[in-house]
Amino acid sequence: MESIKEKIKIVQSKIDASKTDKNVKLVAVSKKKSWQEILEAYENGISDFGENYLQESLEKISKLKDLKINWHFIGNIQSNKCEEIAKNFDWVHTIDRLKIAKLIDKYCPNDKCIKCLIQINIDNEESKSGIKVEEVENFLNELSELKKIKICGLMIIPNPKVALSDLQQTFKKIKMLADRLIENYENLTEISMGMSRDFELAIKEGSTIVRLGETIFGVRN
Repeated sequence: MESIKEKIKIVQSKIDASKTDKNVKLVAVSKKKSWQEILEAYENGISDFGENYLQESLEKISKLKDLKINWHFIGNIQSNKCEEIAKNFDWVHTIDRLKIAKLIDKYCPNDKCIKCLIQINIDNEESKSGIKVEEVENFLNELSELKKIKICGLMIIPNPKVALSDLQQTFKKIKMLADRLIENYENLTEISMGMSRDFELAIKEGSTIVRLGETIFGVRN
């Protein structure tokens, strides 16, 4: 069985082989994983970690507070969780409502700016959060008044039932949207798409952030 160190080495070589001229940020999805496993990944070059569940993550963030870790909140956001998310996380990947964005902006400490991604529901799944592609521009305009959050990109999680052969068009669609939007929104430089099964394809199609969990930590309990 491969160690976390060996897994990271394999993943990093695949990222390096896939990327074009842009740097790619690897976010290790550490939900349901212990602080000791996060520490092991950190000691092997990972500095960005993604958490889905607030209460679970706060204990790990506290335990590892002396390390230079960038914490990414990648789960659904409830209004009553916004204050703790704003205080403890550096990135939020799941902005899809103005109310939530305003609360995170309100609670963000004065000495901090949180990087945020707009979540797009690319396959219009009823069970999934996110806005529609055609709503993105209006949403960006609504968010422009906020001062302490920086909208710096787009995020998608395609339907896992979509065949890999069809995902290429999905990724191309988001890259074209990002290229069009950046003409008016210069901070919109990030595209978060690609997880364990499809990250190499996503990188080739323009992803700048990939989120990998089992590929790094193994199967979750």
